Amino acid sequence: MLFINPAQEKFGGFLSRYVPVGIPVAIGCLSAYLTKQGIKCRVVDEELIELTPSVLRELVDGLERPYVFGLSCLTAHVVRAYQLAAMIKAEFPDSIIVAGGLHPTACPDEPLQTGNIDYVVRGEGEEVMLQLHGALRGGADPTKLKGVSFKRAGRIVHNPEAPLIPDLDDIPMFPYELFDNPKYDMAFITSSRGCPYKCTYCSQRMLTGTTYRYKSAGRIVQELDVLVNRYGQKQIVFYDDNFCFKAKRVSEVCSAIIDAGLHKKCTFSVQTRADNFPPDMVPILAAAGFTHAGFGMETGVNRLAQLIGKGETVEQHLEAVDLGKRHGFDVSLFMIFGLPTETAEERATSFRVVQGAKVQASKYNNLIPYPGTPIFTDLQKSDRIHIEPGWSNFNSTLSVTRSIFDRTPLPYVPETTSEFELKRDIIKYNMKTYVTPRAVTAILLGKKGPGWYQLPERWFLTPRELYHVARIGVNVVVNMAVAFLPLRITEPIMNWLNPAMRARPRIEGYDASAFSASQWDKDSAKQKTVVLKAAQEERKATGRVNIALPVVRDGTSKTEERVGV
Repeated sequence: MLFINPAQEKFGGFLSRYVPVGIPVAIGCLSAYLTKQGIKCRVVDEELIELTPSVLRELVDGLERPYVFGLSCLTAHVVRAYQLAAMIKAEFPDSIIVAGGLHPTACPDEPLQTGNIDYVVRGEGEEVMLQLHGALRGGADPTKLKGVSFKRAGRIVHNPEAPLIPDLDDIPMFPYELFDNPKYDMAFITSSRGCPYKCTYCSQRMLTGTTYRYKSAGRIVQELDVLVNRYGQKQIVFYDDNFCFKAKRVSEVCSAIIDAGLHKKCTFSVQTRADNFPPDMVPILAAAGFTHAGFGMETGVNRLAQLIGKGETVEQHLEAVDLGKRHGFDVSLFMIFGLPTETAEERATSFRVVQGAKVQASKYNNLIPYPGTPIFTDLQKSDRIHIEPGWSNFNSTLSVTRSIFDRTPLPYVPETTSEFELKRDIIKYNMKTYVTPRAVTAILLGKKGPGWYQLPERWFLTPRELYHVARIGVNVVVNMAVAFLPLRITEPIMNWLNPAMRARPRIEGYDASAFSASQWDKDSAKQKTVVLKAAQEERKATGRVNIALPVVRDGTSKTEERVGV
Protein backbone atom coordinates (compact mmCIF):
# COMPACT_ATOMS: atom_id res chain seq x y z
CA MET A 1 0.00 0.00 0.00
CA LEU A 2 1.19 3.51 -0.80
CA PHE A 3 0.38 6.28 1.68
CA ILE A 4 0.55 9.84 0.33
CA ASN A 5 0.76 13.18 2.08
CA PRO A 6 -0.53 15.72 -0.48
CA ALA A 7 0.86 19.24 -0.40
CA GLN A 8 -0.76 22.25 -2.00
CA GLU A 9 2.04 24.69 -1.32
CA LYS A 10 5.13 24.97 0.79
CA PHE A 11 4.29 25.91 4.37
CA GLY A 12 5.66 29.31 5.23
CA GLY A 13 5.11 31.16 1.95
CA PHE A 14 8.14 33.32 1.08
CA LEU A 15 9.79 32.00 4.27
CA SER A 16 9.27 28.35 3.28
CA ARG A 17 12.89 27.79 2.26
CA TYR A 18 13.95 28.21 5.87
CA VAL A 19 11.06 26.45 7.61
CA PRO A 20 11.81 22.82 8.59
CA VAL A 21 9.36 20.44 6.93
CA GLY A 22 7.09 18.78 9.44
CA ILE A 23 6.97 15.00 9.28
CA PRO A 24 3.58 13.72 8.03
CA VAL A 25 2.74 11.95 11.27
CA ALA A 26 -0.53 10.42 10.08
CA ILE A 27 0.89 8.40 7.19
CA GLY A 28 3.85 7.38 9.34
CA CYS A 29 1.56 5.93 12.02
CA LEU A 30 -0.62 4.16 9.44
CA SER A 31 2.38 2.67 7.67
CA ALA A 32 3.86 1.37 10.93
CA TYR A 33 0.54 -0.14 12.01
CA LEU A 34 0.03 -2.04 8.76
CA THR A 35 3.68 -3.02 8.42
CA LYS A 36 3.51 -4.67 11.84
CA GLN A 37 0.83 -6.96 10.39
CA GLY A 38 3.01 -7.96 7.46
CA ILE A 39 1.57 -5.56 4.89
CA LYS A 40 4.10 -4.00 2.53
CA CYS A 41 3.77 -0.22 2.75
CA ARG A 42 5.50 2.81 1.32
CA VAL A 43 5.11 6.49 2.14
CA VAL A 44 5.64 9.59 0.04
CA ASP A 45 5.45 13.22 1.10
CA GLU A 46 4.76 15.84 -1.55
CA GLU A 47 6.46 18.42 0.62
CA LEU A 48 9.68 16.78 -0.60
CA ILE A 49 8.78 15.27 -3.97
CA GLU A 50 6.10 16.24 -6.44
CA LEU A 51 4.09 13.28 -7.63
CA THR A 52 3.84 12.77 -11.39
CA PRO A 53 2.65 9.67 -13.29
CA SER A 54 6.24 8.53 -13.78
CA VAL A 55 7.06 9.00 -10.08
CA LEU A 56 3.91 7.10 -9.14
CA ARG A 57 4.82 4.19 -11.39
CA GLU A 58 8.22 3.99 -9.74
CA LEU A 59 6.75 4.11 -6.23
CA VAL A 60 4.24 1.30 -6.76
CA ASP A 61 6.69 -0.98 -8.54
CA GLY A 62 6.70 -4.28 -6.67
CA LEU A 63 3.48 -3.65 -4.73
CA GLU A 64 0.53 -6.00 -5.02
CA ARG A 65 -2.16 -5.20 -7.57
CA PRO A 66 -4.67 -3.75 -7.62
CA TYR A 67 -2.74 -0.95 -5.99
CA VAL A 68 -4.23 0.54 -2.84
CA PHE A 69 -3.50 4.22 -2.17
CA GLY A 70 -4.12 6.10 1.07
CA LEU A 71 -4.49 9.89 0.92
CA SER A 72 -4.10 11.82 4.17
CA CYS A 73 -6.19 14.98 3.90
CA LEU A 74 -6.09 18.20 5.86
CA THR A 75 -8.59 20.85 4.79
CA ALA A 76 -6.10 23.13 3.01
CA HIS A 77 -4.67 20.18 1.05
CA VAL A 78 -7.80 18.49 -0.25
CA VAL A 79 -7.66 20.23 -3.63
CA ARG A 80 -4.30 18.58 -4.26
CA ALA A 81 -5.57 15.27 -2.86
CA TYR A 82 -8.41 15.28 -5.37
CA GLN A 83 -6.00 16.11 -8.19
CA LEU A 84 -3.82 13.19 -7.15
CA ALA A 85 -6.82 10.85 -7.00
CA ALA A 86 -7.75 11.78 -10.57
CA MET A 87 -4.17 11.24 -11.73
CA ILE A 88 -3.97 7.87 -9.98
CA LYS A 89 -7.22 6.64 -11.52
CA ALA A 90 -6.09 7.76 -14.97
CA GLU A 91 -2.80 5.90 -14.56
CA PHE A 92 -4.16 2.84 -12.72
CA PRO A 93 -7.91 2.51 -13.42
CA ASP A 94 -8.27 -0.61 -11.26
CA SER A 95 -6.60 0.98 -8.24
CA ILE A 96 -8.42 1.53 -4.95
CA ILE A 97 -8.13 4.94 -3.31
CA VAL A 98 -8.89 5.58 0.35
CA ALA A 99 -9.08 9.07 1.88
CA GLY A 100 -8.71 9.74 5.58
CA GLY A 101 -7.86 12.49 8.02
CA LEU A 102 -9.61 15.48 9.54
CA HIS A 103 -11.24 16.80 6.38
CA PRO A 104 -12.76 13.52 5.12
CA THR A 105 -13.96 12.88 8.68
CA ALA A 106 -15.75 16.24 8.72
CA CYS A 107 -16.95 16.10 5.09
CA PRO A 108 -17.06 12.41 4.07
CA ASP A 109 -19.45 13.02 1.17
CA GLU A 110 -17.09 15.43 -0.56
CA PRO A 111 -14.25 13.06 -1.54
CA LEU A 112 -16.69 10.34 -2.57
CA GLN A 113 -18.49 12.75 -4.88
CA THR A 114 -15.30 13.30 -6.89
CA GLY A 115 -15.81 9.87 -8.45
CA ASN A 116 -12.15 8.95 -7.93
CA ILE A 117 -12.07 8.07 -4.25
CA ASP A 118 -13.53 4.68 -3.37
CA TYR A 119 -13.62 4.73 0.43
CA VAL A 120 -13.37 7.24 3.25
CA VAL A 121 -12.00 6.20 6.63
CA ARG A 122 -13.54 8.46 9.26
CA GLY A 123 -11.88 9.19 12.57
CA GLU A 124 -8.82 7.42 13.91
CA GLY A 125 -7.49 5.43 11.01
CA GLU A 126 -5.06 2.68 12.03
CA GLU A 127 -7.38 -0.24 12.88
CA VAL A 128 -10.03 0.66 10.30
CA MET A 129 -7.40 0.94 7.56
CA LEU A 130 -5.87 -2.39 8.60
CA GLN A 131 -9.18 -4.21 8.41
CA LEU A 132 -10.26 -2.41 5.25
CA HIS A 133 -7.02 -3.43 3.55
CA GLY A 134 -7.54 -6.99 4.76
CA ALA A 135 -11.05 -7.06 3.32
CA LEU A 136 -9.89 -5.66 -0.02
CA ARG A 137 -7.09 -8.21 -0.32
CA GLY A 138 -8.98 -11.13 1.17
CA GLY A 139 -12.13 -10.92 -0.89
CA ALA A 140 -14.34 -9.92 2.06
CA ASP A 141 -16.93 -7.17 1.88
CA PRO A 142 -15.21 -3.89 2.85
CA THR A 143 -18.58 -2.18 3.22
CA LYS A 144 -19.25 -4.19 6.39
CA LEU A 145 -16.73 -2.28 8.51
CA LYS A 146 -17.39 0.47 11.03
CA GLY A 147 -15.80 3.83 10.36
CA VAL A 148 -16.03 3.45 6.57
CA SER A 149 -18.00 5.56 4.08
CA PHE A 150 -18.52 4.59 0.45
CA LYS A 151 -20.84 4.91 -2.53
CA ARG A 152 -23.29 2.16 -3.43
CA ALA A 153 -25.73 2.40 -6.34
CA GLY A 154 -25.37 6.18 -6.39
CA ARG A 155 -26.02 6.50 -2.67
CA ILE A 156 -23.45 7.54 -0.11
CA VAL A 157 -23.36 5.19 2.86
CA HIS A 158 -21.84 6.05 6.24
CA ASN A 159 -21.34 3.05 8.48
CA PRO A 160 -21.43 3.67 12.26
CA GLU A 161 -18.20 5.04 13.65
CA ALA A 162 -15.45 2.68 14.74
CA PRO A 163 -14.09 2.63 18.30
CA LEU A 164 -10.87 4.39 19.11
CA ILE A 165 -7.79 2.26 19.76
CA PRO A 166 -8.15 1.22 23.42
CA ASP A 167 -4.44 1.12 24.29
CA LEU A 168 -1.94 3.41 22.56
CA ASP A 169 0.89 1.05 23.48
CA ASP A 170 -0.58 -1.26 20.81
CA ILE A 171 0.46 1.26 18.16
CA PRO A 172 3.97 0.47 16.89
CA MET A 173 6.80 2.89 17.49
CA PHE A 174 6.79 5.73 14.98
CA PRO A 175 8.91 4.77 11.93
CA TYR A 176 11.46 7.58 12.15
CA GLU A 177 13.66 5.64 9.73
CA LEU A 178 11.19 6.40 6.92
CA PHE A 179 11.74 10.12 7.42
CA ASP A 180 15.49 10.24 8.07
CA ASN A 181 16.01 13.25 5.84
CA PRO A 182 17.82 16.49 6.75
CA LYS A 183 14.87 18.49 5.43
CA TYR A 184 12.64 17.12 8.18
CA ASP A 185 12.46 18.31 11.75
CA MET A 186 12.50 14.84 13.33
CA ALA A 187 12.65 15.91 16.96
CA PHE A 188 9.10 15.04 18.02
CA ILE A 189 7.13 12.40 19.85
CA THR A 190 3.41 11.85 20.34
CA SER A 191 2.66 10.43 23.78
CA SER A 192 -1.12 10.93 24.00
CA ARG A 193 -4.19 11.52 21.89
CA GLY A 194 -7.15 13.72 22.64
CA CYS A 195 -8.15 16.66 24.81
CA PRO A 196 -11.33 16.69 26.92
CA TYR A 197 -11.99 20.42 26.62
CA LYS A 198 -14.57 22.19 24.48
CA CYS A 199 -12.85 24.83 22.34
CA THR A 200 -15.28 25.44 19.50
CA TYR A 201 -12.63 26.08 16.83
CA CYS A 202 -10.59 22.89 17.41
CA SER A 203 -10.96 20.28 14.68
CA GLN A 204 -9.07 17.56 16.56
CA ARG A 205 -12.13 16.80 18.66
CA MET A 206 -13.81 15.29 15.60
CA LEU A 207 -11.34 12.40 15.87
CA THR A 208 -11.21 11.86 19.62
CA GLY A 209 -14.28 13.47 21.19
CA THR A 210 -13.62 14.21 24.85
CA THR A 211 -11.51 11.08 25.32
CA TYR A 212 -7.90 11.21 26.49
CA ARG A 213 -5.54 8.25 26.00
CA TYR A 214 -1.82 8.02 26.57
CA LYS A 215 1.13 5.69 26.18
CA SER A 216 2.83 4.16 29.19
CA ALA A 217 5.90 5.89 30.60
CA GLY A 218 8.08 2.94 29.63
CA ARG A 219 6.91 3.07 26.04
CA ILE A 220 7.52 6.83 25.85
CA VAL A 221 11.08 6.41 27.10
CA GLN A 222 11.70 3.71 24.47
CA GLU A 223 10.80 6.19 21.72
CA LEU A 224 12.80 9.00 23.31
CA ASP A 225 15.80 6.70 23.54
CA VAL A 226 15.65 6.10 19.78
CA LEU A 227 15.49 9.83 19.06
CA VAL A 228 18.29 10.72 21.46
CA ASN A 229 20.71 7.83 21.10
CA ARG A 230 20.13 6.75 17.49
CA TYR A 231 19.32 10.07 15.83
CA GLY A 232 21.21 12.42 18.14
CA GLN A 233 18.29 14.75 18.87
CA LYS A 234 19.01 17.39 21.52
CA GLN A 235 15.61 19.12 21.73
CA ILE A 236 12.42 17.07 21.43
CA VAL A 237 8.87 18.40 21.15
CA PHE A 238 5.91 16.47 22.54
CA TYR A 239 3.25 16.83 19.82
CA ASP A 240 0.40 16.07 22.23
CA ASP A 241 -2.70 18.26 22.13
CA ASN A 242 -2.55 18.56 25.93
CA PHE A 243 0.49 16.88 27.48
CA CYS A 244 -0.19 17.89 31.08
CA PHE A 245 -3.86 16.88 31.43
CA LYS A 246 -3.13 13.89 33.72
CA ALA A 247 -0.81 14.93 36.55
CA LYS A 248 -0.07 11.37 37.66
CA ARG A 249 1.01 10.27 34.20
CA VAL A 250 3.19 13.41 33.81
CA SER A 251 4.96 12.47 37.04
CA GLU A 252 5.47 8.89 35.80
CA VAL A 253 6.89 10.08 32.47
CA CYS A 254 9.27 12.50 34.19
CA SER A 255 10.49 9.81 36.59
CA ALA A 256 11.08 7.41 33.70
CA ILE A 257 13.04 10.06 31.77
CA ILE A 258 15.25 10.73 34.80
CA ASP A 259 15.77 7.02 35.50
CA ALA A 260 16.90 6.55 31.88
CA GLY A 261 19.28 9.51 32.14
CA LEU A 262 17.72 11.18 29.10
CA HIS A 263 17.34 14.50 30.91
CA LYS A 264 21.15 14.79 30.80
CA LYS A 265 21.28 14.39 27.02
CA CYS A 266 18.22 16.26 25.80
CA THR A 267 15.66 18.94 26.59
CA PHE A 268 11.92 18.71 26.01
CA SER A 269 9.05 20.97 24.98
CA VAL A 270 5.33 20.55 25.63
CA GLN A 271 2.07 22.11 24.54
CA THR A 272 -0.63 22.24 27.17
CA ARG A 273 -3.32 24.38 28.76
CA ALA A 274 -2.68 27.03 31.36
CA ASP A 275 -5.12 25.41 33.79
CA ASN A 276 -3.27 22.07 33.44
CA PHE A 277 0.09 23.60 34.44
CA PRO A 278 -0.12 23.70 38.25
CA PRO A 279 2.62 24.83 40.66
CA ASP A 280 3.30 21.31 41.97
CA MET A 281 3.83 19.89 38.45
CA VAL A 282 6.21 22.47 36.99
CA PRO A 283 9.25 21.64 39.19
CA ILE A 284 8.84 17.96 38.27
CA LEU A 285 8.87 18.84 34.58
CA ALA A 286 11.91 21.08 35.02
CA ALA A 287 13.85 18.35 36.85
CA ALA A 288 13.21 15.97 33.93
CA GLY A 289 14.66 18.35 31.35
CA PHE A 290 11.54 20.13 30.17
CA THR A 291 12.54 23.67 29.24
CA HIS A 292 9.74 25.00 27.03
CA ALA A 293 5.96 25.21 27.28
CA GLY A 294 3.53 26.46 24.65
CA PHE A 295 0.02 27.67 25.47
CA GLY A 296 -2.82 28.27 23.04
CA MET A 297 -3.96 31.49 24.65
CA GLU A 298 -5.76 32.54 21.42
CA THR A 299 -6.90 35.94 22.74
CA GLY A 300 -6.07 38.44 25.45
CA VAL A 301 -9.74 39.30 25.95
CA ASN A 302 -11.82 37.19 28.34
CA ARG A 303 -15.04 37.96 26.48
CA LEU A 304 -13.66 36.34 23.34
CA ALA A 305 -12.13 33.42 25.24
CA GLN A 306 -15.55 32.65 26.66
CA LEU A 307 -17.15 33.00 23.24
CA ILE A 308 -14.96 30.25 21.74
CA GLY A 309 -15.35 27.88 24.68
CA LYS A 310 -11.79 28.10 26.01
CA GLY A 311 -12.81 27.47 29.59
CA GLU A 312 -9.79 29.37 30.93
CA THR A 313 -9.04 33.04 31.45
CA VAL A 314 -6.37 35.50 30.41
CA GLU A 315 -5.30 35.72 34.04
CA GLN A 316 -4.76 31.95 34.21
CA HIS A 317 -2.49 32.15 31.18
CA LEU A 318 -0.44 34.95 32.68
CA GLU A 319 -0.08 33.00 35.92
CA ALA A 320 1.09 29.93 33.95
CA VAL A 321 3.59 32.04 32.01
CA ASP A 322 4.99 33.53 35.21
CA LEU A 323 5.17 30.10 36.85
CA GLY A 324 7.01 28.60 33.90
CA LYS A 325 9.52 31.45 33.73
CA ARG A 326 10.25 31.17 37.47
CA HIS A 327 11.26 27.55 36.88
CA GLY A 328 13.47 28.34 33.90
CA PHE A 329 11.00 27.59 31.11
CA ASP A 330 10.93 29.42 27.82
CA VAL A 331 7.28 30.09 27.08
CA SER A 332 5.39 30.58 23.81
CA LEU A 333 1.89 31.93 23.34
CA PHE A 334 -0.19 31.16 20.26
CA MET A 335 -2.88 33.66 19.29
CA ILE A 336 -5.82 33.68 16.87
CA PHE A 337 -6.98 36.92 15.28
CA GLY A 338 -10.29 37.37 13.50
CA LEU A 339 -12.52 35.69 16.09
CA PRO A 340 -16.25 36.41 15.78
CA THR A 341 -17.11 39.96 16.94
CA GLU A 342 -13.43 40.79 17.60
CA THR A 343 -12.52 44.44 17.09
CA ALA A 344 -9.23 46.10 16.17
CA GLU A 345 -9.06 47.47 19.70
CA GLU A 346 -9.33 43.95 21.12
CA ARG A 347 -6.52 42.75 18.85
CA ALA A 348 -4.40 45.60 20.18
CA THR A 349 -5.31 44.55 23.71
CA SER A 350 -4.26 40.96 22.98
CA PHE A 351 -0.92 42.15 21.65
CA ARG A 352 -0.29 44.31 24.73
CA VAL A 353 -1.11 41.37 27.00
CA VAL A 354 1.36 39.11 25.19
CA GLN A 355 4.07 41.77 25.13
CA GLY A 356 3.57 42.41 28.81
CA ALA A 357 4.04 38.71 29.55
CA LYS A 358 7.57 38.88 28.05
CA VAL A 359 7.45 35.39 26.55
CA GLN A 360 10.17 33.92 24.37
CA ALA A 361 7.95 33.61 21.29
CA SER A 362 4.43 34.37 20.15
CA LYS A 363 2.51 33.90 16.92
CA TYR A 364 -0.59 35.60 15.60
CA ASN A 365 -2.54 33.60 13.01
CA ASN A 366 -5.89 34.11 11.33
CA LEU A 367 -8.91 32.08 12.43
CA ILE A 368 -9.71 28.98 10.38
CA PRO A 369 -13.33 27.88 10.92
CA TYR A 370 -12.68 24.23 10.10
CA PRO A 371 -15.63 22.22 8.79
CA GLY A 372 -17.14 19.99 11.44
CA THR A 373 -16.47 22.43 14.29
CA PRO A 374 -19.18 24.45 16.07
CA ILE A 375 -17.61 27.70 14.92
CA PHE A 376 -17.96 26.58 11.30
CA THR A 377 -21.60 25.71 11.94
CA ASP A 378 -22.15 29.21 13.30
CA LEU A 379 -20.43 30.96 10.40
CA GLN A 380 -21.11 28.86 7.31
CA LYS A 381 -24.27 30.75 6.34
CA SER A 382 -22.66 34.13 6.93
CA ASP A 383 -21.57 36.33 4.05
CA ARG A 384 -18.37 36.93 6.03
CA ILE A 385 -16.99 33.46 5.31
CA HIS A 386 -15.35 32.73 1.97
CA ILE A 387 -14.35 29.25 0.80
CA GLU A 388 -12.08 29.13 -2.21
CA PRO A 389 -12.36 26.10 -4.54
CA GLY A 390 -10.85 23.12 -2.76
CA TRP A 391 -10.71 25.05 0.53
CA SER A 392 -7.34 26.38 -0.63
CA ASN A 393 -7.55 29.53 1.52
CA PHE A 394 -8.08 27.60 4.77
CA ASN A 395 -4.52 28.28 5.87
CA SER A 396 -3.83 29.75 9.30
CA THR A 397 -0.62 31.51 8.19
CA LEU A 398 -2.06 33.23 5.12
CA SER A 399 -1.34 36.78 6.22
CA VAL A 400 2.04 36.58 7.88
CA THR A 401 3.79 34.35 5.33
CA ARG A 402 2.64 36.05 2.14
CA SER A 403 2.97 39.44 0.59
CA ILE A 404 0.47 41.95 1.89
CA PHE A 405 -0.60 42.36 -1.75
CA ASP A 406 -1.53 38.68 -2.08
CA ARG A 407 -5.11 38.35 -3.32
CA THR A 408 -6.01 35.12 -1.53
CA PRO A 409 -9.05 35.97 0.63
CA LEU A 410 -9.04 35.21 4.32
CA PRO A 411 -11.52 32.43 5.11
CA TYR A 412 -13.43 34.53 7.63
CA VAL A 413 -13.66 38.21 8.51
CA PRO A 414 -15.90 39.29 11.42
CA GLU A 415 -18.41 42.09 10.94
CA THR A 416 -16.46 44.25 13.37
CA THR A 417 -13.46 44.64 11.07
CA SER A 418 -12.62 44.84 7.37
CA GLU A 419 -10.61 42.24 5.50
CA PHE A 420 -7.64 44.50 4.92
CA GLU A 421 -7.67 45.78 8.50
CA LEU A 422 -7.54 42.20 9.81
CA LYS A 423 -4.77 41.19 7.42
CA ARG A 424 -2.83 44.36 8.27
CA ASP A 425 -3.13 43.79 12.03
CA ILE A 426 -1.89 40.20 11.77
CA ILE A 427 1.15 41.33 9.76
CA LYS A 428 1.78 44.34 12.00
CA TYR A 429 1.76 42.45 15.28
CA ASN A 430 3.84 39.57 13.94
CA MET A 431 6.38 42.04 12.58
CA LYS A 432 6.51 43.86 15.91
CA THR A 433 7.29 40.50 17.48
CA TYR A 434 9.81 39.09 15.01
CA VAL A 435 11.54 42.10 13.48
CA THR A 436 13.54 43.26 16.46
CA PRO A 437 17.32 43.76 16.60
CA ARG A 438 17.74 40.74 18.87
CA ALA A 439 15.58 38.39 16.77
CA VAL A 440 17.04 39.50 13.43
CA THR A 441 20.61 39.18 14.72
CA ALA A 442 19.93 35.66 16.00
CA ILE A 443 18.45 34.61 12.66
CA LEU A 444 21.27 36.10 10.61
CA LEU A 445 23.77 34.26 12.81
CA GLY A 446 22.06 30.99 11.90
CA LYS A 447 20.35 30.46 15.22
CA LYS A 448 16.81 29.12 15.33
CA GLY A 449 14.30 31.91 14.93
CA PRO A 450 11.38 32.60 17.26
CA GLY A 451 9.62 29.30 16.91
CA TRP A 452 9.96 27.98 13.41
CA TYR A 453 12.60 29.20 10.95
CA GLN A 454 16.36 29.04 10.70
CA LEU A 455 19.00 30.01 8.16
CA PRO A 456 21.65 27.44 7.24
CA GLU A 457 25.13 27.79 8.66
CA ARG A 458 27.44 30.10 6.64
CA TRP A 459 24.54 31.07 4.40
CA PHE A 460 26.26 34.35 3.58
CA LEU A 461 28.96 32.48 1.62
CA THR A 462 26.46 31.07 -0.89
CA PRO A 463 25.14 33.35 -3.67
CA ARG A 464 21.86 31.43 -3.89
CA GLU A 465 21.20 31.81 -0.16
CA LEU A 466 22.12 35.49 -0.33
CA TYR A 467 19.54 35.92 -3.08
CA HIS A 468 16.78 34.18 -1.11
CA VAL A 469 17.56 36.08 2.08
CA ALA A 470 17.45 39.33 0.10
CA ARG A 471 14.03 38.38 -1.29
CA ILE A 472 12.75 37.72 2.20
CA GLY A 473 14.15 41.05 3.32
CA VAL A 474 12.33 42.90 0.55
CA ASN A 475 9.03 41.15 1.38
CA VAL A 476 9.40 41.94 5.06
CA VAL A 477 10.23 45.61 4.44
CA VAL A 478 7.29 46.05 2.04
CA ASN A 479 4.87 44.29 4.39
CA MET A 480 6.04 46.44 7.28
CA ALA A 481 5.83 49.67 5.29
CA VAL A 482 2.21 49.03 4.32
CA ALA A 483 1.16 47.56 7.68
CA PHE A 484 2.51 50.45 9.75
CA LEU A 485 1.08 53.27 7.65
CA PRO A 486 -2.23 54.73 8.89
CA LEU A 487 -5.25 52.64 7.90
CA ARG A 488 -7.04 55.67 6.44
CA ILE A 489 -4.26 55.89 3.83
CA THR A 490 -3.66 52.23 3.02
CA GLU A 491 -7.16 50.74 3.10
CA PRO A 492 -8.60 52.73 0.17
CA ILE A 493 -5.52 51.91 -1.91
CA MET A 494 -5.64 48.20 -1.09
CA ASN A 495 -9.37 48.02 -1.79
CA TRP A 496 -8.72 49.66 -5.15
CA LEU A 497 -5.94 47.16 -5.93
CA ASN A 498 -8.08 44.23 -4.79
CA PRO A 499 -11.78 45.12 -5.17
CA ALA A 500 -12.86 41.73 -3.78
CA MET A 501 -11.91 42.94 -0.29
CA ARG A 502 -14.71 45.49 -0.44
CA ALA A 503 -17.20 42.63 -0.06
CA ARG A 504 -16.36 42.33 3.65
CA PRO A 505 -16.13 45.87 5.05
CA ARG A 506 -16.24 46.86 8.69
CA ILE A 507 -19.87 47.31 9.78
CA GLU A 508 -20.02 50.34 12.04
CA GLY A 509 -22.19 49.90 15.11
CA TYR A 510 -22.42 46.13 14.75
CA ASP A 511 -24.07 44.58 17.82
CA ALA A 512 -21.70 41.89 19.12
CA SER A 513 -24.49 40.36 21.19
CA ALA A 514 -26.19 39.36 17.93
CA PHE A 515 -23.68 36.54 17.54
CA SER A 516 -24.77 33.36 19.29
CA ALA A 517 -22.01 30.78 19.74
CA SER A 518 -22.76 27.07 19.42
CA GLN A 519 -21.05 24.37 21.45
CA TRP A 520 -19.95 20.82 20.70
CA ASP A 521 -22.73 18.26 20.58
CA LYS A 522 -22.76 16.53 23.99
CA ASP A 523 -24.30 13.31 22.70
CA SER A 524 -21.61 12.92 20.04
CA ALA A 525 -18.80 13.32 22.57
CA LYS A 526 -20.51 10.94 24.98
CA GLN A 527 -20.92 8.34 22.23
CA LYS A 528 -17.17 8.28 21.53
CA THR A 529 -16.52 7.68 25.22
CA VAL A 530 -19.08 4.86 25.39
CA VAL A 531 -17.68 3.19 22.27
CA LEU A 532 -14.11 3.51 23.58
CA LYS A 533 -15.00 1.93 26.94
CA ALA A 534 -16.73 -0.96 25.17
CA ALA A 535 -13.64 -1.47 23.01
CA GLN A 536 -11.38 -1.42 26.07
CA GLU A 537 -13.51 -4.10 27.73
CA GLU A 538 -13.56 -6.20 24.55
CA ARG A 539 -9.79 -5.97 24.21
CA LYS A 540 -9.32 -6.99 27.84
CA ALA A 541 -11.59 -10.01 27.37
CA THR A 542 -10.54 -11.19 23.89
CA GLY A 543 -7.24 -9.48 23.13
CA ARG A 544 -8.65 -7.69 20.06
CA VAL A 545 -11.33 -5.25 18.95
CA ASN A 546 -13.86 -6.22 16.28
CA ILE A 547 -15.02 -3.39 14.03
CA ALA A 548 -17.24 -5.52 11.77
CA LEU A 549 -20.85 -4.41 11.64
CA PRO A 550 -23.31 -6.52 13.63
CA VAL A 551 -25.40 -8.84 11.46
CA VAL A 552 -29.16 -8.62 11.95
CA ARG A 553 -31.72 -11.35 11.31
CA ASP A 554 -32.13 -10.75 7.58
CA GLY A 555 -28.40 -11.37 7.12
CA THR A 556 -27.51 -7.76 6.32
CA SER A 557 -25.40 -5.34 8.31
CA LYS A 558 -26.64 -2.18 9.96
CA THR A 559 -25.58 0.98 8.17
CA GLU A 560 -26.55 4.63 8.20
CA GLU A 561 -27.41 5.82 4.71
CA ARG A 562 -28.09 9.17 3.13
CA VAL A 563 -28.28 10.15 -0.49
CA GLY A 564 -25.21 11.95 -1.77
CA VAL A 565 -25.89 15.49 -2.92
